[in-house]
Amino acid sequence: MHDVIIKELITVEPPIMEGFDKSGKNSQCCFELYGFDIMLDSDLKPWLLEVNISPSFSSSSPFDKTVKTKLACDFLTLVGVPIIDHSKSEFEEDVK
Repeated sequence: MHDVIIKELITVEPPIMEGFDKSGKNSQCCFELYGFDIMLDSDLKPWLLEVNISPSFSSSSPFDKTVKTKLACDFLTLVGVPIIDHSKSEFEEDVK
């Protein structure tokens, strides 16, 4: 699956970079999330079905909600959003 994703990103790099350059955004503070739908056949060979440029975070089941919640947490960690422990926030202490 890793190779499928890397190869797909290589094929679309020029138009992505062209759009990025035209937008004038700073490359140090810009990111995108893509959703890759991959099917495995009986030999465990991956087949790329589609790539979503705006994947849905809505949940249709408890399992779906768990997977997407963990994905969102990992994604935000990767882009450098700090984790906030609300149980230790100053606001919580002031309220108590």
